[in-house]
Amino acid sequence: MSKYHHLQPFEDTGRFRTLRLWLNIIFMVGAIAGMLWYVKFDHDTGIYIMIAAIVFKFVELTLRIAKM
Repeated sequence: MSKYHHLQPFEDTGRFRTLRLWLNIIFMVGAIAGMLWYVKFDHDTGIYIMIAAIVFKFVELTLRIAKM
């Protein structure tokens, strides 16, 4: 390996790549919706929406750490 091997981009070739991408999309949409709901309507419901979005992020993180 060259001394610059850490600069090469990470190639995500896991078998759950598309699932992880969808989980990230769900997380981002949920987080944005939760923030908007928090500001516009009810604070408690907005927090619950954001917590639900974070659950999707933790599932994605678990798959990424397990290198699946």
